[in-house]
Amino acid sequence: MRYLKSALFISLIALLLIPISGCEDFGQFPTPQEEKPKQEEMPSTFITSEDRAILAVYEHLLSLAESYEAKKYLAEFSAASDNWSARSELFKDGSSVWYVVVDMSGVEEWQERPYWQQAGWFVYRDGRVIPSNRLQANALRIEADLQELSLQKAPQD
Repeated sequence: MRYLKSALFISLIALLLIPISGCEDFGQFPTPQEEKPKQEEMPSTFITSEDRAILAVYEHLLSLAESYEAKKYLAEFSAASDNWSARSELFKDGSSVWYVVVDMSGVEEWQERPYWQQAGWFVYRDGRVIPSNRLQANALRIEADLQELSLQKAPQD
């Protein structure tokens, strides 16, 4: 009986030790591992709202305006064109973009440049902005004006 108690005691201790040694395999007690390289993080500007999409277009246009004349042009365009809207568009492949439009076609006597009246840009969810080919590609004309004005040198004294 004494040997039976000793055998049971040893068996009990062995049964208690087995789960402890197996915990490493099941991740309960993780072993130190090498640091994994970080995956690419999402851009800090992730466009999730209409307002943010419109602001992304303005930031894009401002980045194209590198000279005083280009910034003055952008200020005049912004002052004249104040009816901005954005809507999400879904493509057949499941991806989506924001379509940002400035539409001043409701103004009866438009005194500004004709292509300022309506223009559109596509804004990707990651913040990239490209001019739309819709609305007679007026957005591309506006961007071309900004680039041309940015290339002009300031008058020298």
